[in-house]
Amino acid sequence: MPTPKIEKEPWTDDHTITLLQTTINLVLTHRPDIYATQGLQGVSDNGGNRINQKLQQMLKKFCAMYPGAEGLVEEQIKLLKESKAGGGIHGTPKKRKVKDEK
Repeated sequence: MPTPKIEKEPWTDDHTITLLQTTINLVLTHRPDIYATQGLQGVSDNGGNRINQKLQQMLKKFCAMYPGAEGLVEEQIKLLKESKAGGGIHGTPKKRKVKDEK
């Protein structure tokens, strides 16, 4: 039995922005894997800060090629920081140690 034909919607700028956001998020989320790359050992000092700065610079240049993508890198960094502070993607708060007061 043939499957019914799925109507494809035309590619829009919104699709491009979503794809850029996803790409940025994937790269930023997997920075520890990038820091551990053998060829980057000589520049991975200071907790990988130099690599992180270069990644952000490259992502910004990548986004600059697409209209409407300005500020996406900063936005994704902010979202990652907020999700980390809030306990993750699902919004469950982090467990914190609480001292018993006696």
